[in-house]
Amino acid sequence: MNVFASKSDSQVTRRQALKIGGLTVSLAALVAACGDDLEGDTSPGRVGYAPPITDPPDYAVDDAVLLRTASSLEYTAISVYEQVLEVGGLDSSGQALVETLIANHQAVADEMGALTEAEGGVAWECSNPWIDDRLIAPVLEAIETSDDPTRDVLNLAVALENLAASTHQVFSIELSAPESKTATLEAATLASRQSAAIVVLTRGAEGYISPEVVGEGVPTDPSGVPYTYAVTSRFGSVGQAELIVGAPDENGVRESFTLQTPAANSYIYNELEPTC
Repeated sequence: MNVFASKSDSQVTRRQALKIGGLTVSLAALVAACGDDLEGDTSPGRVGYAPPITDPPDYAVDDAVLLRTASSLEYTAISVYEQVLEVGGLDSSGQALVETLIANHQAVADEMGALTEAEGGVAWECSNPWIDDRLIAPVLEAIETSDDPTRDVLNLAVALENLAASTHQVFSIELSAPESKTATLEAATLASRQSAAIVVLTRGAEGYISPEVVGEGVPTDPSGVPYTYAVTSRFGSVGQAELIVGAPDENGVRESFTLQTPAANSYIYNELEPTC
């Protein structure tokens, strides 16, 4: 009996033939893959599309590299805020806040640059190219078609400040010079305060303390985007954070991006040349 035949038709239809053919090819491939004479690339296979995996550079990481990387995040924030000013649409208080943020990030970048030179390195005065390409560019592209660009820009600003705070906090432990440790701790404190200021300006008292502090979940606004808070945890978190922006798709799902402190693939090594 032909197990592929329908009850109403004992002949194999074209659709069934395709199924049988596909099964035959799959089984043949499986048999070949399980053979004893394996040849060629034996690296793990990959499902779906993904950009090629690139190994991080094999460069030394010293205090100058960490300080250059810290500088790059400050310039990335400056670049984003300058674009926000160019787009416009902010009220007077919002514009004043963004201008203050730019000035503060520039001051921190200048200090990181001076500390870099004190360590014998070359100050970095550009944004972080790895973060720009893989995070900032796609986020801004999503915001362009968002159903609420103002909400997304504000949430991006909060995310950038928290990313800067986490990065400086981590680097304060990894740096060896006392002056650099102190400077990065001060920068982390400033970025945390700036994140809180953005939230308080936009949400008021409702945005003071996140429910996560007492072990509860973070609520979402009517559009399904999580609310931001000035105080997000009992202690300064350096873990990865999620940023949701853009317009919802046909299933109501918006684009989600993960922010995490720089690692080997996004460090600004001494061997790298400026990109701006």
